Amino acid sequence: MPLGNGFAVTSCGLDSMRNVEVASVGKIALLVALILLACDRSAQAQVQVGDDLRMNLNGLLTFGYSENYGDQIPSNHTINGGGSAELNGDYYNPNFLNFSVTPYYNQSRADSNSQSLTDASGVSGLVNFFNGSKFPGYVSYHYDHNSTGAFGLNGTPNFTTVGDSQGFGIGWAALFPDWPTLSVSYAQGSGTGNIYGTTEESNSSTKTLNVRSSYQKYGWRLNANYDHLAVDSHIPSFLSGQEGENQYTSKGDDYGINGTHDLPWHGSVSIALLHSTYSSDFGSTDQSTGVTTYTTNQETANVLLHPTSKLGLFVSQAFIGNLDGFFYQNIINGGGGIPITPPEAHSNSSTLTGGANYNFTKNLYGVAQITYVNQTYLGRSYEGSYFTGTVGYAKKILDTFTVSATMIDSTNKFADNSFGFIGNLNAFRHLGAWELSGGLSYAQNVQTLLITYATSYYNYNANLHRRLGRGMQWTGSFNGNHTGFQRFGTASHSEGFSTSLALHWVSLTGNYTQFNGQSILTSSGIQPITTPGLPPEGIIIYNGKSYGAGLALTPIPRLTISGAYSHATSDTLSATTPSNNRTDVFYSQLQYRLRQITMLAGFTKFSQGISASGLLPGNEYSYFIGVTRSFNFF
Repeated sequence: MPLGNGFAVTSCGLDSMRNVEVASVGKIALLVALILLACDRSAQAQVQVGDDLRMNLNGLLTFGYSENYGDQIPSNHTINGGGSAELNGDYYNPNFLNFSVTPYYNQSRADSNSQSLTDASGVSGLVNFFNGSKFPGYVSYHYDHNSTGAFGLNGTPNFTTVGDSQGFGIGWAALFPDWPTLSVSYAQGSGTGNIYGTTEESNSSTKTLNVRSSYQKYGWRLNANYDHLAVDSHIPSFLSGQEGENQYTSKGDDYGINGTHDLPWHGSVSIALLHSTYSSDFGSTDQSTGVTTYTTNQETANVLLHPTSKLGLFVSQAFIGNLDGFFYQNIINGGGGIPITPPEAHSNSSTLTGGANYNFTKNLYGVAQITYVNQTYLGRSYEGSYFTGTVGYAKKILDTFTVSATMIDSTNKFADNSFGFIGNLNAFRHLGAWELSGGLSYAQNVQTLLITYATSYYNYNANLHRRLGRGMQWTGSFNGNHTGFQRFGTASHSEGFSTSLALHWVSLTGNYTQFNGQSILTSSGIQPITTPGLPPEGIIIYNGKSYGAGLALTPIPRLTISGAYSHATSDTLSATTPSNNRTDVFYSQLQYRLRQITMLAGFTKFSQGISASGLLPGNEYSYFIGVTRSFNFF
């Protein structure tokens, strides 16, 4: 019989509930728990349908009272159901065809293990066929409704969104011995979400096509690839800096081939060619930048030789036909979206490097190399060379430290005889019940890909671990980094601390992060700038901090009480729009397990404000009290 929002729990004894009037929500939850418990049955083995189809189905059903209210949603009090399930199976043979389907309904942090702040529903599925054969393939699909997501800066607190998304993928391969392999995959996905605390939406749709092939002939190990990417995104105006509805579309293609061949002296030669072309159009209802197209050609060649067990020789050559296109391509390949600003059209780089490495002893080694660079960008030509020497010692010093150091001497038309340094120090040590580890990296005046720009940075981390006995332990970690580009006028900085303590019946966690720097606007949010020379349009200055804490208690067997709080503030400044942003999330949950029944109560409070929207921060609260019951149907 259907229960709540259409969920069928079980038919055993539920007919008697039709004539029962219960005045208390707690009594309803208790009654349902007793019925579910009375209908408990042992887990069944895998079910077989006919001669070839085998399946397993297990799931979790939830029933109870929930309440949701807030500034941007109407108050809602209801008795409803929810749950999740997992169906796995195969046909004829697991290698011939196997599948999995995972639906879920009304799942949130308050009433399940879901990380969504809202009651989310959806399904995901995967089918694999012909595994282990010459023609393996797969099909996948997912759909998520009313689920929370993120849009913003990668690696730092993001803006929370609420919306829908779906995706579809298919792949196939042809694998014949002594013939070139072929694999093809296609995927498309789309999502729409409201940025909580604003009236703005972020939405995007993506289509990708990937083709891969590999082959071995005459000693060459060859690989070829083709990639097509099409993106259509809606960018929030407080990030883009343009009034009106901001829309961004882009599509492009990559073609590449590379090969490797063994050489005498335990060496190898490798060659790679890549051609990419992208076109994009960014604008708003009030202003359009027009369509921009850029093409990037890349070519690299490397030779490695090992005349003796101690000596290694290397030579490499590289040509890049469009430096900004190359930088943009690295962002795209890293999953950071497509930058919305057009790159510099006339720029190229040619590099030639040669050097040697030598192992003086088992643990002492050295590397020396010289590099010549010829580049054209921003209407000027540059050339120069720099020498790099590295010495490292791999054996632990004082049974704790390993070190390496690099000296760089560079000469070019922009700056003569500049000197750079890179140093690395790592440590690891056991001291009784303590375990200590850490690292420090420092670089000063190090050459970047652009010859007229140098970078400096320092990174550090430290970790402490203490075993307290009987399964109890404490862990603390601290890390930070600072980077900057000379002549580029930018720097980024971040620091973070986290700690955790696990005792017999209680565990505690805490964290703190602060950050600032410059980023570039892309189709999927804003990404930190990791290279100089990008155009100033689309640059967004950001800074902020976040902290949080968590607590989990198990005062008696089968009873778990948990809670967590996180707070994040940030400031963003686009070309014309400053914004102060704040997000707070608190949730707690109580669970008491009785065989396959769990009594459950949860609370979530969420708040987000973005000053550029001109609206007051949005707040939302949700409560849940009820029961969950796990099933192994077959």
